[in-house]
Amino acid sequence: MKKILLLLFLALSVVGRAQELVTLTTPIATANATNVRLERFTIDLPAQSVQIQWRVRDASGGTIFQENAVYSTPAPAAHPSQPTGATLIHTINTTNFATNSLSKRIFQQLQSDGYIAAGTIAGTAE
Repeated sequence: MKKILLLLFLALSVVGRAQELVTLTTPIATANATNVRLERFTIDLPAQSVQIQWRVRDASGGTIFQENAVYSTPAPAAHPSQPTGATLIHTINTTNFATNSLSKRIFQQLQSDGYIAAGTIAGTAE
């Protein structure tokens, strides 16, 4: 079990170019932001915390700004209704990603929790 968690941690720690992105239905008013790309997904097992970082980009792919979300245990005061880090870690450990990729599930969670706007999730998972 420890080897599996270590391999999962190492696989998720590798910073690469995510292939999936969200094309926003309504662009963010700031400089016509049209899509969101995941940059980093970090799991802190001892702290039962998950941190997600993403970039908001314009239609040409230029970065407009970078954002992040922290799912701590307990949930942060700024987002008390979001799931805790412990809940997300449990979900990751028990989810079958055969039909929906990890990236797509992360985007769905960010949309559900109001961190990013509604939009179409498309692309090919790495």
